[in-house]
Amino acid sequence: MPFETWPRWLLAVLSGVIVSLAFPKADLGVFAWVGFVPLFYAVLNAPMGQVFFYSWLQGLSFFSVSLYWIGITLHNFTSMPLWLTPGPLVLLAAIEALYGAVAIWAATYVSRNLPIALFIALPISWAGLEWVRATFPIGFPWNLLGDAAYRNLVLIQYAEFTGVYGVSALIMLFNAVLFEVLHRDGASRRKAWALSTVTVAMIGAAVFGLLRIQQLDKQTPDGVLKLAMAQGNIAEEVKWDPDFRANGFAAYTQATVFAARNQADMVIWPEAAATFIFQPEGKYPDSLASDAQYRQMLLTLARETKLPILFGALALRRSDDGFAPVNRAYLVSADGQVESYYDKIQLVPFGEYVPLRWLLGSLVKAVAAGFGDLVPGGQQTIFSFKGAHLGILICYESLFPDLTRRAVANGADVLVNITNDAWYGTSAAPYQLLSMAAMRAVENHTPMVRVANTGISAVIDPLGRIRANTELFKRTTRLVTVKFRPRRTVYAMVGDLFAEICCGLTALGLIIASLRPTSLKPREVGISHFVSLNGSR
Repeated sequence: MPFETWPRWLLAVLSGVIVSLAFPKADLGVFAWVGFVPLFYAVLNAPMGQVFFYSWLQGLSFFSVSLYWIGITLHNFTSMPLWLTPGPLVLLAAIEALYGAVAIWAATYVSRNLPIALFIALPISWAGLEWVRATFPIGFPWNLLGDAAYRNLVLIQYAEFTGVYGVSALIMLFNAVLFEVLHRDGASRRKAWALSTVTVAMIGAAVFGLLRIQQLDKQTPDGVLKLAMAQGNIAEEVKWDPDFRANGFAAYTQATVFAARNQADMVIWPEAAATFIFQPEGKYPDSLASDAQYRQMLLTLARETKLPILFGALALRRSDDGFAPVNRAYLVSADGQVESYYDKIQLVPFGEYVPLRWLLGSLVKAVAAGFGDLVPGGQQTIFSFKGAHLGILICYESLFPDLTRRAVANGADVLVNITNDAWYGTSAAPYQLLSMAAMRAVENHTPMVRVANTGISAVIDPLGRIRANTELFKRTTRLVTVKFRPRRTVYAMVGDLFAEICCGLTALGLIIASLRPTSLKPREVGISHFVSLNGSR
């Protein structure tokens, strides 16, 4: 193959770029299934230290390209100069790349020292390390490998058992087998074994997906909600300007009146659509008298239109130091009463809070003003409405498989994701957020209504089909119907068990491989070594 003559570092960078193109906006999902092949050539016959380095370089390339919008957002909405913005992006990419590097290094080490084929070890270690990336130390599951397959509805339905991590494992399996087939030094028997494994896996996933799609499409729903998605399209530059507050509130008032005239069951406003402090009990200090007035106006709007309103707003929650701001979702009834509220649990690191504030707080404030100081909520709240139970996800929370499935496990049969994606402009970020939300619906076979300030608002059905999606930066109120049927998938019940087992198996494999006597270890021959012991039997 011509790849064998390329510089290793160039192959690693190329691999990262190819895989990044599998995600929105490019959305060339097939690239995820082949994009790691150049990396495998880069680490072919390489010492273990180089395996780690080139794998890390691939991840650095992938995250730098797929998360390019971070630099633009920092420049537009903080005091950070444009020339400084590549710094945080590259730093984040360098940190996130470590997880993939560890996964590939671990699988290679195990396959070189134990009779375990790499194309078996690698999908396991990759799924396990993706789970770690989504969980520790602060959790950043943006663009997990399986998310690239969100449009392939047939192949992703088995995520109801494994979560997105199982889809990631299948994609990595395909990459590893493809390399084994292309690599000219591979033994024919080994290639046949690899091809048989991936063929069985792909056919099994496809057959199951086809049957599940047919089954769910034929099921009669237990209920139907007619909802109005209010996309106010309020620019972030003016959203919090006190002089613009009346205009913003008027936009959502008009949307609510339109929804009421069209006999919607509920109107949903996006995250922080109410640009004032909304206290559930209506108690305000004199300094927040204007906020109290707008609170009353919102309650009056619901009462006069006889329409429930689900909306996002900031609130103040009592704490040891007085009052702390929270990002909250409210449900106000048709008679103007506060029914329920939910405080966002999973805050955006460095956006809504600063991790390790005692260490990083002063540095962050010195480099870029504009970061929030919110506090997280403590528990999920399920809203009850017209026979449905609504699980609320605020913005970034839709990235987290476990947080979403816990809402479903706690009784939600409709997921509502309110978000404000105005920060990202017309970059790839809103499209990436939508693709990840689609995977959450598939994992739990639960419909999701996604309502965004500037878009993309949409309804995602339990099979992951995206419909009624709006255009970016267009003010609109979209009427949609959402069919729901209480259902608990295996994933909703057991959570990340598959990925946790993969993580445990990876750790166990490393321990056993490291303890094996040196005299019994096979010679290191690189990533193409798919176990000569198995190949020679």
